[in-house]
Amino acid sequence: MSTYSEWAEAFTIFAKYSDENHPLVAEHDEIYAGHNIKQMSPQDAVLLVALGWIYDEDLPGWLHYA
Repeated sequence: MSTYSEWAEAFTIFAKYSDENHPLVAEHDEIYAGHNIKQMSPQDAVLLVALGWIYDEDLPGWLHYA
């Protein structure tokens, strides 16, 4: 389970790379957000993993279980 601060930190990272093509989607207990990992800095990708996000190659984007 993530804290509000951890959610805020993750979405602050996503906002750095934001555009209209990267929606936020929630389905059941899964949150999908973010961008192609190739468009992000390696440091931001590592931090997202530390915050509980999983990169999904099929999207491409990030997944977090609520």
